[in-house]
Amino acid sequence: MTRVTLVEAPSGGRDVSRPHDVKPAPPARRSTALMAGMMPAVDAALLLVADLVVGLGLGDADGPDVGRQLAATIVGAGLFVAMAALAGQYRGEDLDRRIAALGPLSAIWGLAVMLTLTIAFLWDGGVAVTRAWVVGWFLVGGGALVAWRHGAAAALRRWRVEGRLAERVLVVGGGQHVRRLVDHLAEPRAAGLVALLGIYSLDGAEAPHPDAQGWFEDLLRDAPGLGVDAVLIALPWSEPERIAEACMRLRELPVDVRLAPDLAGYDLPTAAPHRIAGRVGLEVWGRPLRDWRGVVKRAEDLVIGSALVLLFAPVMALAALAIRLDSRGPVLLRQRRYGLGNTPISIFKFRTMYADKCDLSGRVATVRGDPRVTRVGRFLRRTSLDELPQLFNVVLGTMSLVGPRAHPVEMQVGGRYYHEVVSHYAARHRMKPGITGLAQINGYRGLVDTLEKAQRRLDYDLHYVEHWSLAMDIRILFATVFRGFTSDSAF
Repeated sequence: MTRVTLVEAPSGGRDVSRPHDVKPAPPARRSTALMAGMMPAVDAALLLVADLVVGLGLGDADGPDVGRQLAATIVGAGLFVAMAALAGQYRGEDLDRRIAALGPLSAIWGLAVMLTLTIAFLWDGGVAVTRAWVVGWFLVGGGALVAWRHGAAAALRRWRVEGRLAERVLVVGGGQHVRRLVDHLAEPRAAGLVALLGIYSLDGAEAPHPDAQGWFEDLLRDAPGLGVDAVLIALPWSEPERIAEACMRLRELPVDVRLAPDLAGYDLPTAAPHRIAGRVGLEVWGRPLRDWRGVVKRAEDLVIGSALVLLFAPVMALAALAIRLDSRGPVLLRQRRYGLGNTPISIFKFRTMYADKCDLSGRVATVRGDPRVTRVGRFLRRTSLDELPQLFNVVLGTMSLVGPRAHPVEMQVGGRYYHEVVSHYAARHRMKPGITGLAQINGYRGLVDTLEKAQRRLDYDLHYVEHWSLAMDIRILFATVFRGFTSDSAF
């Protein structure tokens, strides 16, 4: 069993010593929470200062109206802070890693500037801002954000190494529940965040921990002199009387008292506390896009999707003309595919096969050199241009720009339906399907002819569904532009 190094606590009559220079450290949850709480205000303040710097640099002749420029700045700063919060930039967990991640930061800041520019043109015909101001604000504001966040991240990492962020805890309980909790606290993810000062066995525990430093009465006596932040109770949840008694006896100590997870909690995904009619429960699976997350995702689809429809309109017109000249039949096809909640939807695609050989069911997979595919169709499939009509599905709301790939209802792997051979397949449909996705930019697109490929694609889809963020969507879109249109697997 993994052992955790203890900062030994004094215990009367036992040969246990504690270094005199050990001082109570500020709780990690409070220190990181303070940093996370001040970050939105600092971000917004830096963007306002950046606007002032750019305005002074441009001078009165080139700068826009001061009042309107300030209004655009406030809108842009607000958009950035809101999107950063939705992307998890201000969560206390792994804060030093989150705030210093240059990719998500750049993507969110760039999108905020683009949305600000769009709003300015729609609202005021572009009078509120100038091109020089937009470029200057993007560069100066982005530079200020990067400098401040990297400085804050470096400070957090230094404090963590020094142990200044470690939350000092004691564990009390018995049996395998204590052993499992101690093993969890010894994992790398807890390094620098938790300092385990001692382990105590509850009176009557059937199997005291080998490193236990005493019993419950010893804990009550030792805790005040240790600067303890929290006591973790590790008992089976099926013993409510013992848990309640332990909680009431710990009430006299000026510490946080928490109930450790039951054994099943360590094998389940990270669960969040949720109130059920005033009582706390644990939420294991949540809706990926509930509340404002769904609003942001839909706004992303509408704004970017509409812009892409206009951008690719000439390309789609040329593709339609080429299809019409190359072979007889309709230019567009509608195919039934799985949508949100396993509900079948109709998606638009350019026809890439001869009209009399089209397989709208998707049961027969397309293979390399497939004789059903037309000359124009091969080019369209290889470059993914046959997917462009799905932008209309995005605008209409049946699909998203980014999401799990929309699979045909009768798609098969090895002669069996996809959902029959891959466990938890339907879980990918907790979000709308997308034109591109995490699996596609990681090389899993085109023919799925083995169970291993099917499982790997599903793994990427489920990771996307369970960890969605606006920053992830932006990264996937950028990756699609640079490496996702063409592939040797598309034919």
